[in-house]
Amino acid sequence: MKWINWIQEANETLLDLIFGCLAYSILLEVVGLLLVPNKGSYSAGLFLGTAVAIGLGISMARGLEKCLVMEESKARKSMTMRSMMRLLVMLVAALAGMKWKAISFPGVIIGILGLKISAHLHMYTNLYITKKIRRKGR
Repeated sequence: MKWINWIQEANETLLDLIFGCLAYSILLEVVGLLLVPNKGSYSAGLFLGTAVAIGLGISMARGLEKCLVMEESKARKSMTMRSMMRLLVMLVAALAGMKWKAISFPGVIIGILGLKISAHLHMYTNLYITKKIRRKGR
């Protein structure tokens, strides 16, 4: 029930980013399982990267909501700090992929890039997924 309420109340663009990241990850998981020799490591890396990408999207959306009501100097400092924290999270995830063999570094990077790809696919996820789930549009 909480998920349904959250989907109804959440920012539509954020939902598009999340659904885009998930669709991208599912597609790349299938492709990766066909091509990659170490399937478990790849899947763990892709899962970590996707989780980080979704977290980054949520962080950006919440940061924008908060900073839009602040005065300019406070908003600039807040967005700078939030951007630095997001960069630190990405670096930690990448380092985890480099350090442990159970987590594939390319999988982590592919998962994190899902946020960028989902931003490019925003128009399509909005039209075909988000509006249908929220029962808006055609």
